[in-house]
Amino acid sequence: MKTITSFSKALQLSVLSLLMLASTSCKKTADANPEETPFTSLVKGDATLTSGVRTSGPWELGIVFNSSVAGKITKVGSKMPEPGSYRVIIWDNDTKAVLRQKTIEQSSPDVLTMEPIDALTVPVNKKYVISINSQSGGTNKKYGYVYKTGGGDFLPVNKGSILVLNSCYQSVATATFPSAAQNVKYEFYGFPEFAFVAD
Repeated sequence: MKTITSFSKALQLSVLSLLMLASTSCKKTADANPEETPFTSLVKGDATLTSGVRTSGPWELGIVFNSSVAGKITKVGSKMPEPGSYRVIIWDNDTKAVLRQKTIEQSSPDVLTMEPIDALTVPVNKKYVISINSQSGGTNKKYGYVYKTGGGDFLPVNKGSILVLNSCYQSVATATFPSAAQNVKYEFYGFPEFAFVAD
């Protein structure tokens, strides 16, 4: 009888341990930091901003940003007015080095299309540029731009963990850091997008 009681207690302890482990695993998943898409949040969350479309090009259209917390960029994306294959690049703002590059196949007009990348570790307050080229398959495509209704600067602005600092651009079809016009605070262009997950 003593053997059965010992076995019963051991079984109860095993079941209790498994339940505790399962509840801990669920808690970790529930506590995971959400994915942030800052430019989409900015456009959707600010009623004072207006969107337009332009037809010149080609352009390397960039947005300068940093993060208030450490984290990772796990995806990049495209939301252009016309379908196409768009090159998206994340640059180191200081060295102008390409850190990640991905071609996004956007099949629907003006619909955000995201693709995974090798995660890019983002420290606090380090400046990056994400850019998109407005040419697809050798053809200049329309590109969107966002501005404040009535004019004026609206950048820099905080969106979640990300500080959107300013825009920049360059008239070029090749992968070139967009430095012809920098520190533009009254518009941003494209637009490219990224997914950021805080640590």
